[in-house]
Order: sequence, then structure tokens, then C-alpha cells
Amino acid sequence: MREIGVGVVGLGNIGVTHVRAFMNVKGAKLVAVVDTLRERADSIAKMYGVKSYYTLEDLLRDSEIELVSIATPSYLHAPQAIYAMEYGKHVIVEKPMDITLRGAKTMIERARKNGVKLGVVFQQRFADDVQYLKKLIDEGALGKLFFLSAEMMWWRSEKDYYFKDELARSWRGLWLTEGGGAITNQGIHYVDLLIWLGGGRVEEVIGLIDRLTHPNIEVEDIALGMFRYMGGHLGNIVATVSVQPQDAQYTKIKVFGDEGYAEIHDRNLAVLKTVKGVEAGVKKVEEGAKETLRQPPTLHQKMFQSFVDALLEDRDFPIPGEEGIKSLEVIKAIYLSSKLGQRMKLPLDIDMVI
Repeated sequence: MREIGVGVVGLGNIGVTHVRAFMNVKGAKLVAVVDTLRERADSIAKMYGVKSYYTLEDLLRDSEIELVSIATPSYLHAPQAIYAMEYGKHVIVEKPMDITLRGAKTMIERARKNGVKLGVVFQQRFADDVQYLKKLIDEGALGKLFFLSAEMMWWRSEKDYYFKDELARSWRGLWLTEGGGAITNQGIHYVDLLIWLGGGRVEEVIGLIDRLTHPNIEVEDIALGMFRYMGGHLGNIVATVSVQPQDAQYTKIKVFGDEGYAEIHDRNLAVLKTVKGVEAGVKKVEEGAKETLRQPPTLHQKMFQSFVDALLEDRDFPIPGEEGIKSLEVIKAIYLSSKLGQRMKLPLDIDMVI
């Protein structure tokens, strides 16, 4: 069986997650890792038996590598992805795919121009219960959707997150390098799920953001967004990193249709009620997850497996650049709406957006 050679760029916490996941992806072979911190690159490379590089260009010159997985700070996503695609490499990039819409659109254009695949990391879509709910929605089990809602109630401290070390201090919490706060870095996963579960297209956005509990950062620590889908139904989200105590944190997604209602709590389907009695499916999903004692694949592993399968079979990946940019555009609309005090129609005028 042919294997896809993989190089992982950036070896912070999420980069190491990429490395571990790719070690367990069938049809993929982790070839090399790269980090500007030589000791870290060498240590991870030795641990996993792969090559270490200290510059992106050195990794891209490696002919064994076909796929580049980017897990660097957000402001580097577009330039690094574009550079890799100019070398003819396929790319899968962490969310947000870039900090600007212009950068994200350029990434999509370069992927088309160079005939390579561009994927965006939204691993939450690959949770079993989320997949099951999407299937039920698509099959009409909830009837016609009229409202979707998401709550991301988290905590991130200035000391241990935004300013935990020199690297974090250099880019986290800054508009220029992080591109946004609670809804850009964390809440984007739930914006993506709302768009995906809700039918894929949003046409109007109202937003409000603020910084209420983190005085030393620039970006928002709470964001609220309301939107209208192309089909006429409505949605909303609240995303914050200000919830204390820490054991009070949670995420919830609620989906309402005229024939049923469902709730996802922290990736688990906690509530499902329909007029046709589909709620029995919740028990089936829970029992199915307990049938095996082996270590289940992580969500990143499932997502990377899907991307590698798409490469090997020359078919589309479920979350290409064109899909990944949707959540970024909604978030930019939330920011603009909050700043201008008005509703924003999508698609946005790219010249209006930072």
C-alpha cells in the first residue's frame, strides 16, 4: 500500500498532538518534524524516530514529504501554507486557517492553482455523537430546523495561558498575531459546528464582543453572535474564556427542528427527543462507545485519516479550504457588527475586514 509522507510544522502542544495522531494513521508515514527551537525538534524527532528540521524550507525540500501539517501560531498559517503549496505539497492547517479573510482566500486560490489539497482542522466534526446527530438532521429526523445555539463557557488565565512563556507572550492575546480572542481561537470550533449542522450557509450576522476579565490582553474574552441561515432559520453563539471556577466550564450545542430537539454536551449526545421516537439512538451510541476496551482513535487521528484517505483515493476531503473559511467569515462579521453597531450581510466585502 502506498504511504503518504508527512511533515509536521510547529511542535507546541497542538503540534505534538499532530505528531501522535499521524503515527496511527493508516496510509501515512511521519517523515519529519520542524521547529525553530532545535532542542525541541531534535527531542521529538528522536522520540518518534523521524528526521528533524529547523526551517520550513528544509522540510519542504524533503522529497519524501507529500503532506505538510501546520500547527504553528495563527498568524503563520497562511504564509506557511502558501509556501508549502508552492512546493507542490498538500496542506492541512490548524484553525483558524488564517487570521485574515484575505489570507484564507489566497490559500484556497493557491491550492487550486497548484493542484494540491488544502484541509482545515475542525476535529470536533469527527466525534461519533456529532456525526450521528448530523446524520439524523440530514435524514430529517428533527424535521425542519428553525434554531441552533452554542455555548462555550471556558476559562483561560492570563498567567498560565496568554503569558505562560515567551512564545505565548509574543502572539497570544494580540489582534495582530492571534486575529481575535475567545471566538477566534476557541469558539471557532462551535461556529463551525453550528454552520455545518445548520446547513452550511449563513447570510446575516449580528455580533457583540468585549474584554471583561482579562485586562492585559487586547482581544475579546467574550463574544456573542446571532445569525440567519440561508434557509431562513436562526442561530446564536456565546463564547467566553472567563468562566470560574474552572470545574464550571462546559460546552453545549442545541438543535431545534419542528419535529425534534437535540443537545450535544462536550461532544456527547445528551438529549434527543423526536416525535417519531428516535431518542433510542442515544442509548445505542453510548453503548457502542463502551463495547471496546482498546484505546479509541483521537479526533485528530480520525480527521487526519480522512484526509490521507482522500489523498490516496484522489477525492475531496470533507473540510477543504472552501469549508474552513466559512467560520472565519462569520467571526469577522461578528467583529465588524460589534464595531459598527449594525447587521452584516455575507459574503463580506474583503476590503472592510482586517
